[in-house]
Amino acid sequence: MISWTLAGSALGGIGLFLLGIHLMTAGLKVAAGDTLRDVLGHWTNSRARGLLSGILITGLVQSSSAVTVAAIGIVNAGLLTLPQAMWVVFGSNVGTTLTGWLVALIGINFKIEALALPLLGIGMILFLSGTSTRRGALGEALTGFGIFFLGIATLKLTFEGIAAEIDVTHLQIEGVWNTAAFVGAGIVLTTLMQSSSAVIAIAITAALGGLLSIESGAALVIGANIGTTSTALIAVFGATAAAKRVALSHVFFNILTGLSALAMLPVMLLIVTFIETKVAGVRAPATTLALFHTAFNVLGILLMWPLSKRLETWLATRLSTREEAEARPQYLDEFSLAVPSIALNAIVLEMKRIADVAYGIAKSSLVDREVSVPRLEHKLEIADALSEAVYGYIRRLNAGRNTEDIAMSLSSIVRAIWHYLEIARNGRDLATRRHRLDHLPADYVHRFHAVAAKLASEISASGVKTGVPEDGQSPNGSGFETAYQELKAETLRAAGSGELTVAQTGIALDALNDMRSIANHLEKAAKRLESVDVS
Repeated sequence: MISWTLAGSALGGIGLFLLGIHLMTAGLKVAAGDTLRDVLGHWTNSRARGLLSGILITGLVQSSSAVTVAAIGIVNAGLLTLPQAMWVVFGSNVGTTLTGWLVALIGINFKIEALALPLLGIGMILFLSGTSTRRGALGEALTGFGIFFLGIATLKLTFEGIAAEIDVTHLQIEGVWNTAAFVGAGIVLTTLMQSSSAVIAIAITAALGGLLSIESGAALVIGANIGTTSTALIAVFGATAAAKRVALSHVFFNILTGLSALAMLPVMLLIVTFIETKVAGVRAPATTLALFHTAFNVLGILLMWPLSKRLETWLATRLSTREEAEARPQYLDEFSLAVPSIALNAIVLEMKRIADVAYGIAKSSLVDREVSVPRLEHKLEIADALSEAVYGYIRRLNAGRNTEDIAMSLSSIVRAIWHYLEIARNGRDLATRRHRLDHLPADYVHRFHAVAAKLASEISASGVKTGVPEDGQSPNGSGFETAYQELKAETLRAAGSGELTVAQTGIALDALNDMRSIANHLEKAAKRLESVDVS
């Protein structure tokens, strides 16, 4: 039976662990300033550099969860791609093994109080001398290190006491069930504590104190490695699809690594023990588990290196948002390229999708007085993405042999798409000016809305038609043009008479120019499509 004193001591040791890790991570992140963001944003343009960045930054801030959450946040902001973030996350799994080595080499082989107490004293002096400065943050981190090592000392003594009071062999289950139980315990403890480093440190100190066998400690370490994915999953609630894909890659890597380590557990422990004996000349439970933790994470990197491209491709098709689905071509495929006339039909269908997006942006800016500019920006990004896909498809089609008619049609489509994108951009610009129109006289604003409604009606009526119109009519009829010219003349007259200030005149003319530009591009796009024959 474990005494209340030992139980309280164990609980206090775990508390010191968690407090120390929290202070270390918080202090080092502030002391590093923008280093974390800058390195993740600018030094991850290859798999190797992303991997190295993840290892080094995690070693610096002593928290793989912090690095993973930071990577997810940067992906969420659109500053990091999925492949870049994946390798940062994979690297963080290797970097976090440094905590185990700290416990094994410093916390075990040195007189802990001789290291921890000076760190506490120096850290608090620095912290109190500048709580809101980098010096204070560094002091907070040093204090965290000191508390962390005190936690090691407390748990080491506690586990030795527990091992002396009870027969720990009765706590061990034989065979596979013992391994499964400790893996499950590692997952649960890490999920509750939100710190795999603390659980791994507990495993190492428990093994050193004789409370756990090496095999049970290794299983607990594997469970902690899998359990750390809970932090990433919590972090992506409400995040973008791209950020959720990064979290999924983290889950995939840790589960793959954990299952591989479990499958090879006896072999890996033999190899680790052999290496440890050859290098150090002696086998110690603490260094065995630290080396095992590093070894199976490195194994995970080796396994992921050839699999990462397939994982990227698979993840890219998962968790798609409606915007991403809209930005993905629906009609362009490899087989159509073999028959240029069929490929041309597919291109026209995608062009119509681009036009629909552009028309939607323009009409929203014309008739919706409370239009959301960020929403229109997203729509514009969809049109840009679709146009890039179509341009790329056209380049591939042009690389083959085409008839003169198809070549001319492709050229006209490229120009028409450019006009549609300009319609979208002018619509977005008009939307940004809408709130400024409220500063104009109410009668003028009413007339402006009437002209805008005429243009919106003409956009709805125009559609996207290839070939020469049967009625010979231009899509830009006289309704908008006449109203536009009348309102522009009235604007200039009001400016000359002083009814509109210089600022108000500028606002009005800018908005009118946006509408005129939309109408011009609408007409020019229709003209371009007259030479496109898909019959």
